[in-house]
Amino acid sequence: MGVKGKSFPILELKHQKLIPLSAENVWPDGAKCSVCFTFDLDAEWVFQGNHPEVAEMPRRLSQGEYVWNARIIPRLLDLFDEHDLKTTFFVVGMNAKNHPEVMQEIVSRGHEIATHGWKHEDIVGVGREEEERRLLMSVDAIESATGVKPVGNSIAGGEISPHSHDILAENGFIYDSSLRGSDLPYKLENGLVIVPSYYEMDDFHLFADYPGYAAYYARMMSPEVGWEIWTNAFDGYHRYGLCYTTMFHPQIIGKPGNMMLLDRLINYIKKHPDVWIATAEEIARHWNTL
Repeated sequence: MGVKGKSFPILELKHQKLIPLSAENVWPDGAKCSVCFTFDLDAEWVFQGNHPEVAEMPRRLSQGEYVWNARIIPRLLDLFDEHDLKTTFFVVGMNAKNHPEVMQEIVSRGHEIATHGWKHEDIVGVGREEEERRLLMSVDAIESATGVKPVGNSIAGGEISPHSHDILAENGFIYDSSLRGSDLPYKLENGLVIVPSYYEMDDFHLFADYPGYAAYYARMMSPEVGWEIWTNAFDGYHRYGLCYTTMFHPQIIGKPGNMMLLDRLINYIKKHPDVWIATAEEIARHWNTL
């Protein structure tokens, strides 16, 4: 497998521990499956990280600035308080630097913050030293804002480099949520836990509308499409005792109508008493005990 003409051994990493899909007592307190609500806090960096020219495109940029101007994060946090659930926010480093008060509110209300690139940029090809420098800048921005050092990551804006997982493990991270290689968490040779995320659980693919980007233009699906996909997925993950992980984005799922959809989804999941709703960090730490 290669990127830009260079091969790297991502696919050669072996799982340290595989638990059969039919295993019992995988989740705490007899829960049948786990549910992890995660949110990529990209905001205006979602495309700007790889396309700096977006900074000079007010209309396109405003679609990310919406997160701050419309106070989407407090809107989400209020909903989570209503449901008494904790979530994980994968935060672009520049957002932690520029909006420390928002980061403080996320953490003060019991949620996890993890890293998601410095500028939501593609790090493949920047070299190991530069990739590590950018990761540590993100860590410092989050820790400076919240007093909490992140232990999780999700790659942003591109592929995983040959060095990404080793850099994370060497800097005290316990998990990454960038791969899709199983329906359950799994562990790499270096000890890093993978908390898988899934494209069918990505609201961007259904509801993002970014003119000028062919992949995300005129994506305005009916909310019922999201409802059908996400509840059907949950039914499957619940039936087989797996790890259901969302990959939502505040500027998408935080729209007023989509908030109603998220509320419906949470209510649907909570009707099942045998579900463990946890942060990605909690899931990774639990997996390390098995």
